[in-house]
Amino acid sequence: MGKIHDVAIFVGSLRRESLWSGKPAAIMSVSPGPLGAFAANYHLRQSMMFLDVPVLQQPEAHIGSAAEPFNAQDALTRDSTREFFSRFMRAFAAWIGRNGAAASGPA
Repeated sequence: MGKIHDVAIFVGSLRRESLWSGKPAAIMSVSPGPLGAFAANYHLRQSMMFLDVPVLQQPEAHIGSAAEPFNAQDALTRDSTREFFSRFMRAFAAWIGRNGAAASGPA
């Protein structure tokens, strides 16, 4: 997690105005353990706030025991997880629609 944070801060500091400023984002953390990388998710959210990145607030996505919804062929087999991913992506698409104008800002 430290490397992602360091890169985000470095890229954001290259210009007076953050390259990330105003660009909508969503964070989904995944782990093999039951907490779904909860702490890493919130740490990354804090870093994005510093860079003026509007981060999708709901639904939050902390995917614990990440291997369980998949079969041996890596196909998603749990309907509730599929529906959650769909809801998350629909919410993110709407978030981009509301915040996307700033995404064409500084490049």
